[in-house]
Amino acid sequence: MSKKEFLMVILVLAVMVAAFWNGQRIENLKKEEVQNMVDAAVILIQTQGESAFPQLHSSVWRDGDIYVFVWRLDGIRVVYPPDESGEGKNMTNLEDAYGKPIGKLFIQTAQNGSGWVEYYWPKPGETKPSKKITYIKKVQYGNQTYLVGSGFYV
Repeated sequence: MSKKEFLMVILVLAVMVAAFWNGQRIENLKKEEVQNMVDAAVILIQTQGESAFPQLHSSVWRDGDIYVFVWRLDGIRVVYPPDESGEGKNMTNLEDAYGKPIGKLFIQTAQNGSGWVEYYWPKPGETKPSKKITYIKKVQYGNQTYLVGSGFYV
């Protein structure tokens, strides 16, 4: 390998490492944004219960295609800002584009307290699935337990 070829290989590797590092940095910032949004919604629900649900439809709780949703732990979706007609539906058997049981995983994650679920879902207006990462957290108000979630496309 000539010196020029060696330098080209080093340059290509450096660009790849920089792109990966930048992608990871952006993903970590998105995770922090989503987790903060969910944590704030959990506090709102802990203090106001179901009367907080209409507030979660407002633009304050949205950032592009990032929004907060709420389900009861029996799988019934009670807050779904992109399409309010989807509220009241049982989401327990929801699967991603490749059959991953994300409805059950969301519920299981909430039962464990909180966590991240990765899956593939089409972006709004698209049919091809993209990787999506969603943060789920359990919240209780009175005798009802909910899961609060929000996610972003990678």
